[in-house]
Formats: sequence, C-alpha cells, structure tokens
Amino acid sequence: MYRIISTKLKGRLVSALTDDFDIKEFKISEETDNKVSFNIGDIIIGRVENIVKNINACFVEIFPGIQAYLPLSDDIKIIYANGKPGGTPVMDDLILVQIAKLPTKTKSYSVTADFTFIGKYAVLKTNMNRVHLSSKFKEAENFGEIKSRFMPLGEKFVRETGSGVIIRKSAINLSDKELEDSLYDIYVKFISIINRGKHGVKYERIFKELPEHLSLIRDNCINIEKIMTDDKETYEEYKGYLREFSEDDINKLFFYNDEMMSLSALYSIGTNLDKAMGKKIWLRSGAYIIIEYTEALTIIDVNSGKAIAGKTTSVETFMKINLEAAREIADQLRLRNVSGIVLVDFIEIPKSKEKELINAMEAFLKEDSIKADVVDITKLGLMEITRRRTGRPIHEILIDNR
Repeated sequence: MYRIISTKLKGRLVSALTDDFDIKEFKISEETDNKVSFNIGDIIIGRVENIVKNINACFVEIFPGIQAYLPLSDDIKIIYANGKPGGTPVMDDLILVQIAKLPTKTKSYSVTADFTFIGKYAVLKTNMNRVHLSSKFKEAENFGEIKSRFMPLGEKFVRETGSGVIIRKSAINLSDKELEDSLYDIYVKFISIINRGKHGVKYERIFKELPEHLSLIRDNCINIEKIMTDDKETYEEYKGYLREFSEDDINKLFFYNDEMMSLSALYSIGTNLDKAMGKKIWLRSGAYIIIEYTEALTIIDVNSGKAIAGKTTSVETFMKINLEAAREIADQLRLRNVSGIVLVDFIEIPKSKEKELINAMEAFLKEDSIKADVVDITKLGLMEITRRRTGRPIHEILIDNR
C-alpha cells in the first residue's frame, strides 16, 4: 500500500508516492511567474494561425503569443467553436484542441483534436471506438472472470456512445451497475465540456486537467492507505477533491504537525530529490549506472564497477548485475519521470540470455503507473524502452529553478 506525502520546498509543492519510506514517484509543481501555462489534458479553444500543407499540419494559437503544433490527417474530426459544422480547418477558425505534449527548449506545445478524458475508473478516448481493459488487469488471478464481465459492458457503452474506453484497474471491485454508471457519468461530463466549448470564445480553457498532486490520488486510489501534508492550503485542496470525487477515502487524509521533525525530513524528500538529479547511481553489488539526457532520448550505461573486482567473471555474474541494474533503471524512470525513448547499454551477455533480461525488465516496468514498454534489443545490443510522456521530467523542472 502507498502513501502520498506533500510538502513545500523552496516555494514549490513537492508530492511523493511512497511505499512505506521508499519513494516511487515525485510530482513537482512548476513555477509560472504569473505567466500562462497549460497541463497535458487541458482543452482550449484555439485559433488556427497557419496551415502547413507540405507537412499536413497547422499551428494553433492557444493564447496570445503561444502557438501549438497540430498534426492533421484524413480521418481527423475537428470540433469548431465558430459555428462551422465540419470540414477542413482554415485560417482564423476557432477549434477545440487538447494539450498532448508540453514545450521543450526547442519545441512548442503539441495539441490534438482526438480527446482523452481521464476518470477514476475509466479513460474515454474519442478516436478509439472500441473497449480495452487496462493491461494491469492481467495481474489479477481472476482475469478471465473480469474480462467476461467487463468487456460486454464496455462494448455496449461503445456502441451507444461511439466513443472508445479503457477500463482502469481501479474498477476491479466495482459491481456491473457501478461500472456502467461510472462509464456513462464520465461520458456525460465530457459531452457537457465539449458542448460548452462549441459556444466558447477564443483562448478559453474549457477544461483544466487535475494538477499532478491530485492525479496521484486518482491514479493510485485503490492502493493508497494514507495522504499526508503539512501545508494547510494543500490539505484543504485534498479535502475538497476527496469530498467531491472519492468521499470514501477522506479518512485517509491527515494534516502533519510535528515541531520535532518536519514531514520533509521524515521522508528524506530533499535527499531523495538530490539523488534523482544525480548522473551516477551505485548498485548494492558495487556496479553502477550512468544516466545521460539528450533532446531526443535518454541514454543509460550499465558498468560492472566494483562488482567484479577480484572475482572470476562469468555469464552468471554479468547477468546478475544486469538484472540488478534493470530493477534500478525501472525505478529511476518512474522516479525521474523520464519519457520518450530510452536506450540502455547493459553489460554484454550471450543472445540466449537476452530474452530473460527483456522479461525481467518488462515485469519491473509493469509496476509503473505510466505505460512503459520494452521494444527490443537492437543489433548493437542496446535495449530500447519507451515510456509515455506525462509532464516534464523532474531534472528539467528543478534545473530551471537553479
């Protein structure tokens, strides 16, 4: 069972998902300096500023001076806010878009017209038109029973609404009636937002996604035993959210007030943040990994270090080091919120052992609340991993504040 810990450090709200005192994830508020900023999932009424036919895309102004990239396709279904019934967008059209990617140092926001709406028990997707069960259901012993019970409900929902849906692991204990009600509830909320947007004005944010410290509750609700904060404003925000969306969990919320030891010190928040910023991470065996960031991808190098000092090297020794490194790498990707493409240079092992290493890494990645997958091991012996982007990695957030 997890705990959520939230405290203020240097003016920022730092929230941690912990397994006892072992921190699994950090969520750090970003300083905006009173400038407009958006989160992944926000829905905005933007103005089409420029059509770029040779790359089949357009640029949408989502706020004065802030442009976002929108890829176009033949099957894209754009919702207009200026009374236009449909068709191809043209200059100055007002359209509804959702933030898909946050800006980097060299790229602006990316937006989409295929909407995703995340609820406590399900995720609505307008461009999918089918039902999926979260891959985390497969871990349940009664997966066959869950599938035979939930899939017909989901398929009925898709037929009646025309929207796709992913049923989340948090729905595992719901009755058929409770699941059905939750699916239609999220659909009604989404449609009301879209209908409001059709009559909205330029640059209006018609839906604001939950801040990350609240999404920690939503996305881990069935595994949370305690929520603690020593910040009064955050405590009231948590209480308001729980009363509206998860009233059964309000007894898990506690305000921490101990003059002898701060909440940050109790959970070593500062120390763990410093470690999450580090380039070199030592493993218990004496081996270590090096994490390097580039604009396009993240590179991780596994080194045997002290692990083989004075020992006879063998395939078993190298395999043991690689498995230990795989465990740590999966944890670090989650802790640091690393996303996109990750290339890992493990210690070289025979081809016959590669499948065992891939299976182990896949098992470790399944513990992540964010979708992460092993693509394969390349011809050059590099393991390729992908992890879905959800906000900026913490090293970018903290470096920008130093």
